[in-house]
Amino acid sequence: MASHGLAITAIASASGKTLITLGLLAALKARGVCVCSAKSGPDYIDPGFHAAALGHGGINLDGFAMSAHLIRHLAAKHKGDTLIIEGAMGVADGGKASTAALAATLGVPLILIMDVRGQAETAAILAGGLDHMIRQDHHGTALGGVIVNRCRSERHADMIRAAMAEKDIPVLGVIADHDDLTIPSRHLGLVQASELTQTGTLPEMIETLKTQIETHIDLDHLMALAAPISPPSGAMIAAMPPPAQRIAVAMDQAFAFSYRHLLDGWRDHGAEILPFSPLADEAPDQAAEMVYLPGGYPELYLHELAAGKIWQAGLHEMAQHRRPIYGECGGYMVLGQEIINADGQRIPMTGLLDVVTSFAETRLHLGYRKLECLANVPIPHQSYGHEFHYTTSVQEHGQPLFAASDKDGKPIGSMGVVDGSVFGSYAHLIAAA
Repeated sequence: MASHGLAITAIASASGKTLITLGLLAALKARGVCVCSAKSGPDYIDPGFHAAALGHGGINLDGFAMSAHLIRHLAAKHKGDTLIIEGAMGVADGGKASTAALAATLGVPLILIMDVRGQAETAAILAGGLDHMIRQDHHGTALGGVIVNRCRSERHADMIRAAMAEKDIPVLGVIADHDDLTIPSRHLGLVQASELTQTGTLPEMIETLKTQIETHIDLDHLMALAAPISPPSGAMIAAMPPPAQRIAVAMDQAFAFSYRHLLDGWRDHGAEILPFSPLADEAPDQAAEMVYLPGGYPELYLHELAAGKIWQAGLHEMAQHRRPIYGECGGYMVLGQEIINADGQRIPMTGLLDVVTSFAETRLHLGYRKLECLANVPIPHQSYGHEFHYTTSVQEHGQPLFAASDKDGKPIGSMGVVDGSVFGSYAHLIAAA
């Protein structure tokens, strides 16, 4: 169980949080530290990179969708003595969903990654201002120190160290600018860790990052800053109650976006998770009482999924027996009649819902969602989730699944479709409201 923790944050995205977090996790593991990881907010991809560095996956902790009670329980039950949290965007971005708010909920300090290209003494002014803001607005956390990233020279580093010393802000290390150390991206973010592991790219990158951290970061000072995690109170709760006793879950590179805290919570409350791979043309276990198709990157494997007769026949048989079949985002798209690829080609899918989605007509849909379920299906009546996709629905007929609002409570209409025991939407569920 995690007893102490740190949160890695930055002033803005693209400051080097993920790379430095990966190197830090690998370096601490090599030291023999029993370390575990988490990602702030709704992100499926970064926990996969954490798993590549540690050998076991990270969890998501979400200040918007989760209560403080749930966050503390999830952190405390995570396997490992020291919890390293990778923040999202800038330190205060997202209000109650921010990394600063999450760190305050857990009572752990913030370690600020600073991309110092194009600045010197200004970095100390920014760090000092952030420290003042954090102490005022987020009681329970504070700035523990900074890691200077993308430094141009030793003289550059000396100028920043001197300015930070005047502000009484510890500099935990200085890392030079390495333009060659990048993780490739695609339309929804970083390429999945599993893809880079198969090519050998990721293990080599993590080893390089580990060496950088071991060489340039004062790990003893960093670990001394780790603070006790605020203990949970009361009985452990599940983020969402299990929707069935035996749940068949699609798990492969096309359907990789399932939240660990949900699956673990279902197991902890007595449910059995039965994995299957549509890409390998595996049918869901017919003993399952429900099928769950998470999101992912089905668009990369449309022809393979369309050609898979066994897994599709298995889904249809489950539907005929009125077993619930639930799809989120990519899983929802696959439950539809067709997916139109970027070239305008129509690829037939399972046809269980009267839905057609398109990559030929793209628009970013992004944000937290408050969801009220409108149908008699085995998911919470009210829940929190998020939406992140570029595809659009060009056909969507049937009973709506959710009445949806944005994070501020502004209604945005209905989401999803229900047809018999088959249902889904573009929303990724995080927790019951």
